[in-house]
Amino acid sequence: MRILITGFIVLVIWSFFSMWLYVDVLKPLTIKQPIVIQPVNEKAIREADSLRKFYASMPKDLLVYFEFDKTKFKSDTKTDSSAVEFKKWLENHPGYKLQVTGNTDFVGTPEYNQKLGLERAKIVQKYLEGLGIGPDLIIAISQGEEKPIADIVTSAGRALNRRTEVTIKK
Repeated sequence: MRILITGFIVLVIWSFFSMWLYVDVLKPLTIKQPIVIQPVNEKAIREADSLRKFYASMPKDLLVYFEFDKTKFKSDTKTDSSAVEFKKWLENHPGYKLQVTGNTDFVGTPEYNQKLGLERAKIVQKYLEGLGIGPDLIIAISQGEEKPIADIVTSAGRALNRRTEVTIKK
């Protein structure tokens, strides 16, 4: 028992000593070194600010939803206005393109869903071309069932996954 008590006392003393050594002796040595503050680069700030403004001027992504196993959609005023925004933005920023990505829910084989997603992307591509966006400015691809944005268990979630996304790409 005497050994345990002696060991505990030595542990407590060693703990206090090591804490004092670290806090009062060693830690101030690292703090006393000069802290170098880098000057703010105004050019970098202007570039970051202009890049933020550029991305803020981009139209928001357009989502077009489809019925189960269908490739037809009905355009509405929101879809039309978004497409017009894309057209105006592309006219002012050459070098950018629209990427039309077709997606499906998980029902069906992966090969069928890949094909269905591409058909949906091509339909939206034709719609955008009909509004005056050049075919050379549109890239149509399919992700099939690979990138769901909602759950695949409920019918509402699967309906959200049956979509085509229109985004701006460099």
